[in-house]
Amino acid sequence: MADWEEVRRLAADFQQAQLSSTTQRLSERNLIEIVTKLVELRLVEVIYTLDGKEYLTPQELTKEIKEELFVHGGRINLVELQQELNVDFSHIETKVNEIVKHDRNLTLVLGQLIDKSYLDRIAEEVNDNLKEQGHVTVGELTKLYDLPADFLSENIHSRVGSIIIGQVDSYDKNVIFTGAYVTRMRAKIRGGFRAITRPTQVMSILHQHQMQERIFFSILEELLQKGQLAGSLSGGKHENATYIPDIYSKAQNEYVDCFYRQNGYLEYDSLIRMGISDPKGFIKKRYKSELLLYLSTCCAGHAIQDQMDASIEEALSNEAWVDVMPHLPSVFSPSDAGQLLGNYLKSHPGLILCCDTIVTTDKFIQSSYELFKPLMQAKAEKDSKSHPIFLNPDEDKKAALKSSGETDKQEKQELYGKDERKEQRRKKATSGNTKSGGGTQGREVKTKSLKKKGKSSDFDNASAEDKAKPSSKGQQLELVFMTQEEIEKTLKQDKQYKNCPEEFISEIAHKIIRPLTRQYQEIAKSIFLQNTGVDSSFARRKTQGDLEEKLSGLWTNAILFEKGMKLFSEEVQLQLGRHLLRTVCTDIVNLVLNSVATEHMLSVAEEAQISPEGRAKLIQKLPKDVQNILNNLNTSLGAKNLDEFFDYLNAICGPSHLGILLKKPDKRKERQLIFSHRQSLLQQMNQESDPAMTLHLASVILFQTFTQSVVHAPGKCVPHIISFLKTYLDSEKFTILTNLQELVVKYARSQGSDGNNKSEEMETLTREMSSLVPRVKELVHTTKKTNQPTEMEEN
Repeated sequence: MADWEEVRRLAADFQQAQLSSTTQRLSERNLIEIVTKLVELRLVEVIYTLDGKEYLTPQELTKEIKEELFVHGGRINLVELQQELNVDFSHIETKVNEIVKHDRNLTLVLGQLIDKSYLDRIAEEVNDNLKEQGHVTVGELTKLYDLPADFLSENIHSRVGSIIIGQVDSYDKNVIFTGAYVTRMRAKIRGGFRAITRPTQVMSILHQHQMQERIFFSILEELLQKGQLAGSLSGGKHENATYIPDIYSKAQNEYVDCFYRQNGYLEYDSLIRMGISDPKGFIKKRYKSELLLYLSTCCAGHAIQDQMDASIEEALSNEAWVDVMPHLPSVFSPSDAGQLLGNYLKSHPGLILCCDTIVTTDKFIQSSYELFKPLMQAKAEKDSKSHPIFLNPDEDKKAALKSSGETDKQEKQELYGKDERKEQRRKKATSGNTKSGGGTQGREVKTKSLKKKGKSSDFDNASAEDKAKPSSKGQQLELVFMTQEEIEKTLKQDKQYKNCPEEFISEIAHKIIRPLTRQYQEIAKSIFLQNTGVDSSFARRKTQGDLEEKLSGLWTNAILFEKGMKLFSEEVQLQLGRHLLRTVCTDIVNLVLNSVATEHMLSVAEEAQISPEGRAKLIQKLPKDVQNILNNLNTSLGAKNLDEFFDYLNAICGPSHLGILLKKPDKRKERQLIFSHRQSLLQQMNQESDPAMTLHLASVILFQTFTQSVVHAPGKCVPHIISFLKTYLDSEKFTILTNLQELVVKYARSQGSDGNNKSEEMETLTREMSSLVPRVKELVHTTKKTNQPTEMEEN
């Protein structure tokens, strides 16, 4: 009974305890408030779930992350982990970084948390694949496991030898293979290449067996070095390599040797068809000790050369010429025959090669001159009386004037007209024409041509560098005996040349046309001098006087222009000097060359129209004693300064050549020349209506007004002249010049532009320029010389 009572008592106590706990139980709301207060007081740290219904401590979050990683087999994506734990991603990312930092067995790769055990399982799978396939590559594993190649390669290599039973390729670290795989590959390669009997591309074998390229070539080279394969590799790099078995090379060499012994030559195309990619290199290597001649299509041995030599000697003993092509194998081209004959002719100086394949004697060529001697004498007697080169020089010049342009005709009429001799000398020594910029062959610009060209600047268009090019009328007059066609026709009529090929006769005519012309010219000159006698001496003295007068005038102009350009900066002096060399100095060279050529029975219609190419060709026709100095004089036209030109000009004018004394003008003569030059420019400016030309003339005249010096300037130097005048002109006059200059530049630019309002803009500019032209002309006429520049007076 006592025990039962005890049970009852305990039951009552239990019931009382239950009732008392119920009265002290916290509600959910109170619990939330308590936790919130603890968090505010920083007495506890919690992490809320996304729905806000649960709390987690950092320790709990770490625990659950590791549990999820274990459940997913050691690899889980952070996004997936966030969805499983229902916690904000930032908390997941922060906690994972913290875990990885303290746990070496965990790794974070591309947003994925990976355990070491997972990598060990990958290594075990790789080992299983190695046992099946013999090799694996990191690239294949990257696609299979969706992991970075560097990360995967590092972890795989660290497990090779422990979990992975294999070895890493020493050439390619991304390849892992087993010893058995290498043994199988070596056996395949050895068997495959031993079965080859003809040259084969190595890459075709590689692709057929699907082997790793680096391992394949390393094994192949090893087998070749050890002599386990009877063959060799050619073609350079691995992708271009070709395997040539020794049995094929042996058969190939035997065929080549047999063909060479029987025929004495080897054709390149035939060797290429046999599979020899470099036939010349093969022949040089195969026949090192033999003296071979490498031609364009084949290689010839001494037997072919001896055969050709014997054929030539036999043929020339009976005939005057021989074509070697019938005596050579059919594979030889004409260029091959020419190369063979070139070597043969080096040891036979009496022979001449024609048409690449025909050999003839020098005696045969010389005999052809005899056919033309009677014709030469008769034609020389006729031409000495009627050819233009032997006519009166004045008549030649008149004929040339008729074929020249309007401007050139006016120039030459001024130069050779029948006005008072004294007045003409004064004009020629100063300006020589009415071209702007002054000096003979100075700047010549026409308004029409300026508008057509439409370049970037009217000054550039107006430059003397754009003066008229020599026409066909200015070609050299030379005594011509016969044309090449006429010579060919004459040769064909002779029985000695009846069986000669057409091209052979053409080449003979080409070889003898110049010697025949020289002989004919000498005969004609001799007959002409015999017929003229005293009259020719008088004509030469008259021509010498005219030459001295014209040359002195041009030289004086060049001296004055050089003096004027020294007032500018070095850069502008360089431009003015080049322009002077291209114009006045070029006229001097043409005049000198014309005189020397006429003395040697060569002539030109007008010396002003000789082109640079024409000068060079004409100089080559002159005797050697004058060629050098004339070449130097002609070359000096391209120099940077005038000193070299003047030195060579003085040399050619010396007693040993032209015999002309060049004297500098005295002060009085110089003032007269400058005054005459100014009057000529003023007259031209008054008649000028083109704004660009007017501005050019005005700037040159004003420069002469203030400096008492003349300048010969191209259009592109006009801005420099205007800038120079700034210190001499007052602001109002200088503004007029600069305004016209700006309008001219705008007009030139508008010509080259493509716009809807182009025509209206050009009309407006034309009106503005037309209004300024009279003011500029008035400015030039009213401006007088001042003692000092304007800026100095103001100071």
